[in-house]
Parts: sequence; structure tokens; C-alpha cells
Amino acid sequence: MSQIEQDFRVFLSKNPEIENCYQQGLINRRSLARFLIENKIAKPNQTDAVIAMLRRFNFKNIKHEKSDLFKDIKINIKDNILILDFEKDKELIKKLSTLITNTNYEKGHTLKIVVGSSTVKIFIDKENKDLVTNIISNFKLNEEHKNISELSIIFPKNAIKTKGLLSTITKQLALNNIIISELLTASPELLIYIKEEHVLKAYEIIKRLKNS
Repeated sequence: MSQIEQDFRVFLSKNPEIENCYQQGLINRRSLARFLIENKIAKPNQTDAVIAMLRRFNFKNIKHEKSDLFKDIKINIKDNILILDFEKDKELIKKLSTLITNTNYEKGHTLKIVVGSSTVKIFIDKENKDLVTNIISNFKLNEEHKNISELSIIFPKNAIKTKGLLSTITKQLALNNIIISELLTASPELLIYIKEEHVLKAYEIIKRLKNS
């Protein structure tokens, strides 16, 4: 594999819309070659080499298939979510039990705890921040994400056996310049956390998948 092809693969992973447009014939090989050179994927004198690489490159077979599962999804939005990113600590994990006992799930309160290899993340309603005041003051807080919305997508139960649903959603959001702050799965539910300013646009994108 040439260096140009290696750099092109990295470039595609960061710009998935390029592959989509190329597959649909919206851009031709020479135009794409010029674009890649402008973006420093190759040198100005390597136009022919880039075109040759594109000619033999194994582009993914993008199928615009309609999944019936999207027709049956339920979409919910919840605003004012706070995400707290802590450095992992055994004592912190022990104290999180107090959060669980003080969270009223019947009233729809949000509490999700994710323990990673090096961090612990807490998803909580902004209005309930006082429940974690003691934790924030006693443990190392790496980052606090404010003004986050939770986009809940509930699929039919057989969605877990269907490939491509998650990639379809994340790709559509990426193509529309929507950054996912966090993503959680509790099959058949998918929880996407994004900035509140983008949630309505994200909702419309998912709704189009549902109605297409």
C-alpha cells in the first residue's frame, strides 16, 4: 500500500461524505485528485499517481437501504443534562451508591454512571447538581459538560440482530456537522448526548430516517 493510499484512508475516515459523494458520481476522479492535493494528501506533481490510486482503490459498497426498524423507533429528548468526567478512584465509586439512593426514577430523574478504565462519568440532571457537590469537591474532576441534551432512540427488540443501525445514525449526524459528546447503549435503546443547540437538528435528522 502506497503512502498516498494510506493517507487517503485516514482522510476518508475523517471525511465520510467524500466517499458517499464519489460513489454517487457527484465528483469525478480527477476532481477528487485535485481536492486531495489541495488538502496535502499528495504533492502537486503527483496528480497522475493520485488518479491511479483512486482507480484501484476499493471503495466501500455504500447501499442506501431502507430499514423497516427505523419506522418503529421512538424518539425522546431531554434537556439540561450535566456530564461529569472524574478521574477513576475506588473511594469515588463507593460513594456513588448515595447518588442511586437519592435519585427519584419515578419522577424521571436522570442518573447514569459509566466506569471506564481510567475515568468515571456521571450523567445527571442539572437541577440535581447539589447531589454531587460533595463528590465534586473531594475528587478530581477532569471536565464538566454543560448544556447537554439526551436524545433517546428506542428500537424494536430485534434491532440488536440488525447491522448498520448505529453507523447509519452516527454518519448522518457527522454529515450534518453534529458532534456527539457521549453515546451510550442499553439495547434496544440508544442514548446520544449532544449540545442543546444542535438537538432539534439532530431530532429532524433521526425523524427523516424514521419517515424515509
